[in-house]
Amino acid sequence: MTEFEALLLGVSIEAPAAYALAHRFGWACRGARHVGLAAAVATAATHPQLWSGASWAYQHFPFWASALGAETLVTIAEALLISWMAQLAIRPAFLVSMLANAASCAVGLAVIN
Repeated sequence: MTEFEALLLGVSIEAPAAYALAHRFGWACRGARHVGLAAAVATAATHPQLWSGASWAYQHFPFWASALGAETLVTIAEALLISWMAQLAIRPAFLVSMLANAASCAVGLAVIN
């Protein structure tokens, strides 16, 4: 899978997941659509760093440690971006980021295996 394909896969999973969570729980924010859009923008903003960092880390550390570390950093960064862009409280933003990233990571791992 190329970096661009991975980015498209991530955005196509994370944005709808973020929208669905915000819509389902009705959190106070700019709206579920903004949460979904913020997730897409956050994914696009963090993906190049994740790709580069993970590519380096996989050569120096065990796969699962590298993947978990990289995903943790990305989840934190994306939660902060989603919270700011969608005016969503930080706790729901972390939940959105965590679940959306877990979903896209799981699908990505399934696709490459």
